[in-house]
Amino acid sequence: MANGKTTLRDVAAAAGVSPMTASNALHGKAGVKESTRAKVLAAAERLDYRINLTASMLKSGRSNIIHIIVNEFDSPFYSKLVQALATATTERGLTPFVEQTRYSPTAAERALTRNPFSDQLFDGEIIHASGLGTNLPLARMNAGRPLVLIDGCEETPSVDTVNFPNEDGARAAVQHLIERGCRHIAIVGGEFVPRAELAHVETSYGLRLRGASGALLDAGLAYDESIMFYGYNSDYGIKAGHAIGDAILAVGESSGRPFDGVFCANDYAAFGVIRGLKDRGLRVPDDVKVIGIDGTSFGAYSTPTLSTIQVDLDQLAQFALDMITRRIERRNTVNGAGASTGSAGADTGSVADASDQPTRATIGYRLIARESTGA
Repeated sequence: MANGKTTLRDVAAAAGVSPMTASNALHGKAGVKESTRAKVLAAAERLDYRINLTASMLKSGRSNIIHIIVNEFDSPFYSKLVQALATATTERGLTPFVEQTRYSPTAAERALTRNPFSDQLFDGEIIHASGLGTNLPLARMNAGRPLVLIDGCEETPSVDTVNFPNEDGARAAVQHLIERGCRHIAIVGGEFVPRAELAHVETSYGLRLRGASGALLDAGLAYDESIMFYGYNSDYGIKAGHAIGDAILAVGESSGRPFDGVFCANDYAAFGVIRGLKDRGLRVPDDVKVIGIDGTSFGAYSTPTLSTIQVDLDQLAQFALDMITRRIERRNTVNGAGASTGSAGADTGSVADASDQPTRATIGYRLIARESTGA
C-alpha cells in the first residue's frame, strides 16, 4: 500500500485473486464468477479502494457507466424496475446513470443523442421502449454504443431485447377470471383493436390485448368494442371503474350484470378501477372481480389486495446486464474501444449467444391470486 493509498494489487491480495481478475471484477467484465466478483467488491470497499475513472477510461476506453432510460420514476412499477436495474448494474461493478422520458419520444431522443455525457461517458444504454412508439429509430440514435431495449416487442428484433411476458401473462390473467366464474369480462387499457390486426403487433399493449382476447375467444366469451375501457394509470382507472359501474347499475339485477370481471393492462390502472367501482357502491370481488398485470408489491397492501400477474424484474435486470456487458466486451475486443457493433439481424433466441446477431429473451411470471378475485 504505497504512500498509504490502496492499489489494485492490494485489493487483489485481500480477495485472494490475481490483479487481472480483480480488475475484471471491478470493471464489470464478463467471465468472472459472481462469488469472486462479490469477494473483490467487498475487499475494495473494506480497503476504501477507488477507481481512478480518468486513468481507467484512458487505458481501457471504458467508463463502466450504464445509461438507464425509463418512462417515469413515480409509479409503483417503474420504481421497482429502476431499483432492479440499478441494483443489478451495481452488483456487476458498474455505475447506473438513470433518466426518465415521461413517455416522450423527443425526450428519449434527447437522452440518447444530446445528453451532455452521451458521447464521452456512457458505455451503453438500457432503455424501456414501451410507450415510445414503433417508429423511433433508437438503435441509430446512440452513436453505435451497445443498446438493450426493454419491451421492444419487435417481431424480428434489430437490437438485443428483453421483453415482458405480455401475451402469455395477459392470457393467464383472463383465464384466472374465467376459472373464478366470470363470463362478462371488461378490459381496461388502450383502444380496441380487431383480432385480425393483433396478429403482428409490436407493442406491449397489443401483445397483452392479443393474449387477453385469445383467452376470451377460447372460452366462447365476447371480445368487441363494448368491453373496452381506456385506462393506463390510476386516474384513468378510476374513470374506467366509474364507467363499468355505471353500466352495471344501468341494467339492474333482473337483466343480469354486463360485467362480472375486469382485466387491467397494468396494476396501476387496476388500483384505480377498484376505487372507481367502490365509488359506485360495487364491491370487489363480490360484485366484480379485478386482476392486473406487472406485480408490484403495493398490490399486497391495497384494500382489497390485488390479484396480479407478477413479472420477474430481477430476471429482467440480469438478462439486460448480461446482454449489455457482452456487447461492451465484444465492442472492445473485436472492434476496439471506440468502434461500434452492428446489430441488424435475426433473433437467435439466446441470451448467451456470442454472435453479432440480436438476441431476445422473455422473462418469467407467476399468477398471484389475492382478494380482488376472491382468493
